Amino acid sequence: MQTIVSFFISATMNKHAFLTELIDAWNAHDRDRLLAMYHPDYLGEDLSEGKQADGLANAGRMIDYIFNALPDLHMQILEEGAEGDQVFFFWKATGHHKGRLMNIPPTGKAVAFMGSTFFTLRDGKIIRSRRIWDVAGMLRQIGLLPEPTSAQYF
Repeated sequence: MQTIVSFFISATMNKHAFLTELIDAWNAHDRDRLLAMYHPDYLGEDLSEGKQADGLANAGRMIDYIFNALPDLHMQILEEGAEGDQVFFFWKATGHHKGRLMNIPPTGKAVAFMGSTFFTLRDGKIIRSRRIWDVAGMLRQIGLLPEPTSAQYF
């Protein structure tokens, strides 16, 4: 029993280290380091924008798209978990909207938003990911949506 528990703790710690490295690479804006973390057969979905990326070339385009829109992007892990070959985390991102995002011209405004990402690892690399993030919150911050009338449901 202790061997199984030790293996589980070790596997979880390795996934934590992987996730920490991933966020460090995003925060360093290190495109090559990020691409090295993606599997050649990568398939990713951004559910908030309705976009997909397949393969390393499209993973690179996704990275470029994000860095172009938010060149000073900074991410923070809020919560995380892992089970088997799957890793999931809840994050907060901040930056300035200085490039096209969802075909919206840059506003230069500061933004802070949260999201979550779920990914599957194969051979120590991300082979599949699904991301969802607070598009409405960002659109409010750049002035394209009104503020809600209340923070409560009536």
